[in-house]
Amino acid sequence: MVAEFTFADTVETLKEIGVFDFLLPFLLIFSIIFAALEKTKILGEDKTNINVIVSAIIGMLVLIQPGIIQTINLFLPRVSLIIVVVLMGLLVIAVLAGKKFEGLKGGLLSFAVIIALIAVFLALITPEQGFSGLNISSQDRAILLNIGVPLLVFFLAIWLVTSKPKDKSEPGGLKKIMKAIEEGV
Repeated sequence: MVAEFTFADTVETLKEIGVFDFLLPFLLIFSIIFAALEKTKILGEDKTNINVIVSAIIGMLVLIQPGIIQTINLFLPRVSLIIVVVLMGLLVIAVLAGKKFEGLKGGLLSFAVIIALIAVFLALITPEQGFSGLNISSQDRAILLNIGVPLLVFFLAIWLVTSKPKDKSEPGGLKKIMKAIEEGV
């Protein structure tokens, strides 16, 4: 009897030889770092060879951190699912709109961005482990909270203080957000 070929066997073989644990995360990190270096030209004009070396080194250094690899392997499929759900939602909205759909605007866009950011954050958390599913040490988590939360509050305060309404009849800052949420609902 001839053995049957299945795509599931191919994927399992790729998993066994480390494509998902080593090759794909390396290529992802390498590509992102390389693109950022090429775009920003931090290391200078026409320094593609140096950008390749730096990107490869950073990509290799990521491979020795199993927690980062686990986070990438858990996070990206979840974010991909969020993107598919958002695209399907926009498709339904466009069909129901009955005319040319030009995207979300104003307060509804702000609300959608906040929901999307929350969804991406929740994609980092495994249901079984709760916040410990972020695959970072408790020391790193404490550092992130001690630096991240004050920075978030700082930037929010700057935004609230510096945002001005376009004209006197329009609310600004926090009032604008509240009005946008009320109009969106």
